[in-house]
Amino acid sequence: MIPDKRVNSFHVGQVWGSPKGTFYRVMDRQRGGKATLRLGADGSGRKMVRDWDAVIGWVLYGDPEYADEYPTGQETRA
Repeated sequence: MIPDKRVNSFHVGQVWGSPKGTFYRVMDRQRGGKATLRLGADGSGRKMVRDWDAVIGWVLYGDPEYADEYPTGQETRA
């Protein structure tokens, strides 16, 4: 289970879905409470800066520290 502190704010490496359904990867988290996100699940798109705790309405899709908790699509049913 992913702890609340990882779900309640942006952390480097995470992939989030915006309220409009767009994916963003967290690239950096600066002092002063700002996080740098880049468009796309791979983080190759345009840059956006948000408050590091402004996650209301956003959905966490991937966290590299808890990668084993997300389905890969490779599972089989018994």
